[in-house]
Amino acid sequence: MQEIHNTALLAILLFIFVPIFVSYKQTLQLEKDILWSSLRGFVQLLLLGYFISYIFSFERWYVILGYVFIMIITASMSVSKRGIEFKRTFWFVFLGITVSVSSSICLWLMFHVIPFQAQYIIPVAGMFSGTAMVASGVVLESMKKEENKDEKEIKRNAIKIAMIPTIDTLKTMGLVQIPGTMTGMILAGAEPVAAVKYQIFIVFTLLVVASISSMIVCILNYRTFYKSDFIKQAYPNKLSI
Repeated sequence: MQEIHNTALLAILLFIFVPIFVSYKQTLQLEKDILWSSLRGFVQLLLLGYFISYIFSFERWYVILGYVFIMIITASMSVSKRGIEFKRTFWFVFLGITVSVSSSICLWLMFHVIPFQAQYIIPVAGMFSGTAMVASGVVLESMKKEENKDEKEIKRNAIKIAMIPTIDTLKTMGLVQIPGTMTGMILAGAEPVAAVKYQIFIVFTLLVVASISSMIVCILNYRTFYKSDFIKQAYPNKLSI
């Protein structure tokens, strides 16, 4: 695959002015967020590339698991800000992400999809952690908005909303879009059929990750959201639940 020159990489930054212009014309007030997020993501990805190259040189199991643990901690802290009580929400989210990510990685190792090596485990764990993080965040946001409904309906709606994006991806995969992993493998010179097999394994695993993480986060956080003294004081109208 042809290497991207640094000049082209810097030039692509100019494209962020398109959404900035749209935000300005439509008075969305997202200009600062778009600019800051784009620059931050650009720098973070560059640093990640150099850092992972260094990590890949270590094949010790504790280095691999340690990096995965850091990713899960970071994802849990980010999502927990959407909760009611940060400390309690953090541990619930941490448990949900840990269980979903670790069980999925074990599944891949069991079927010999990937070996236990840093260059395979870390990217896959990052992909799973990201999916679990998004699903957990959607659950917490959904639970905030539910009022005057019974426990079963609240949990069902929250988990359903969290899983819909992954399900929609499955519906359009191969028709509307060629998924990222498959695209990357084909660009790298892999056989399309081999790339398809990996992509199928990925999307079905992501569905498992989203379902497990959203279910755990929803069930464990329900009492925090609707039964704690904090929520009764902050949202008196939820007392009728």
